Amino acid sequence: MTPRPAFSALVLLASASACLNQKADGSGAGGMASDGTAGAPSASGGGDMGGSTSSDVALIGAPLVFAPARGTLGVSAVVGRGQPSDLVARIREAGADSWSETVDPSTPASDIAEWRFTSLEEGTHYEYRIDDAASAELQPVYEGEGTTARPPGESFKFVILSDTHISPRKVEPGDLSVYDYAENILLSLADSIEAEQADFLINLGDTLDFHLFGFNDPPPDGSYTRLGYLNYRRCMKDALGHAVHFPVVGNWDGENGYFTADQIAYSRKERMLYVPAPDDEGYPEGGSPGQDYYALTWGDALLVVLNVQSYTEVPLLLDYPTGSPEDWTLGVDQLAWLETTLAESTAKWKFLFIHHAVGGSAGDHANSIYGRGGGLAANVGEQAYVHDLMLQHGVQTFFYGHDHVFTDMVVDGIHYSLPGSAGAPWKFLSVETGYTDYFTDSGFARVEVSPDEVRVEYVSYYGYVLQSYVLD
Repeated sequence: MTPRPAFSALVLLASASACLNQKADGSGAGGMASDGTAGAPSASGGGDMGGSTSSDVALIGAPLVFAPARGTLGVSAVVGRGQPSDLVARIREAGADSWSETVDPSTPASDIAEWRFTSLEEGTHYEYRIDDAASAELQPVYEGEGTTARPPGESFKFVILSDTHISPRKVEPGDLSVYDYAENILLSLADSIEAEQADFLINLGDTLDFHLFGFNDPPPDGSYTRLGYLNYRRCMKDALGHAVHFPVVGNWDGENGYFTADQIAYSRKERMLYVPAPDDEGYPEGGSPGQDYYALTWGDALLVVLNVQSYTEVPLLLDYPTGSPEDWTLGVDQLAWLETTLAESTAKWKFLFIHHAVGGSAGDHANSIYGRGGGLAANVGEQAYVHDLMLQHGVQTFFYGHDHVFTDMVVDGIHYSLPGSAGAPWKFLSVETGYTDYFTDSGFARVEVSPDEVRVEYVSYYGYVLQSYVLD
């Protein structure tokens, strides 16, 4: 097939240059929407995008729904105006007549109100409501929803997005302005993602973008990581308020293994605050206390999230190609955990999620060192061992990002599936990736899972299905 032309990266590079004039506290120029406004109320009526409500509290973006444990739903709200401690939340099964009693939030950061609703029924759809309790009567702030992890035998749908590449900048409640190409794409895709009514969303990494500091260099401090995650949450609009979110660490997210321990720690801290995920204690499958790799069973599927970035301690970079594609690693502890997790799972369907393969075999040596190539790298370095583990334990699909195009490659019966990008302007071609069959559209993947089959569809930014396959 002939790939469609890619959008020029000049738009994002120019925007990144402009961001250099913006201070770490977010002061400085920001973009405006094309009509000159700063945003509009959400259709949900909750004021999540800064729409006028009777409350004095305003949120930045929608609350983010997460699932830290079985039978638990978490809700994280970022307050852009007012105090997190003024908020309360309630929950109920979807369609029920009455709400639970109000619950006060924890405040893990000065701008975060967070709730964890425990002892919920498995596989149940819940509605939650956030109110401002500072006045005599509760004032509505946001209403959203989320589904708890399903038991075996139940069907479900999830969405995979990748490489959103959202830059750090200060955003205010109600701000729907567009500063660069990546923001424009994600703001547009967010409505389509919400419309999928999926149980959960998985972002395969490179959620953030720090090009303004150099090529795969760390941000100067955690304030920039925080601003990046706030901007990401804003761009995801109501999609985050209505489906559980699971993150994957990518090479632009500030946690690369060749950074200093302090540099990794301050970006990790902001990730855990602003896009929380399961840790080593929430699910029987366990994971990392830093929430950078973890696993859980949802319905008949084992979901395993891996981190190829933070345990590879040598710089494997595109702009300075030293090292070898074989240098990529999950690290001893993560690899041992993966072995155990796969061996102990009885799930019918097994999926791995990672930013890129644990090796590289791409269109040229530099891109191979950089981890490109997906299934082309199935027998390179540590990926060869991971591939053998997948064969041994019946893993059907290895979902990955990094290369910013849609492609699917079957190696020894295992799908190496790349669901495009949901923001990045760079669409890499055969000369860089080595792929011969791919689509350069932006978009996301839709995955429908039942006890009998799995259907994977690649959905273009323009709304049509580019490619699909079925597992049975």
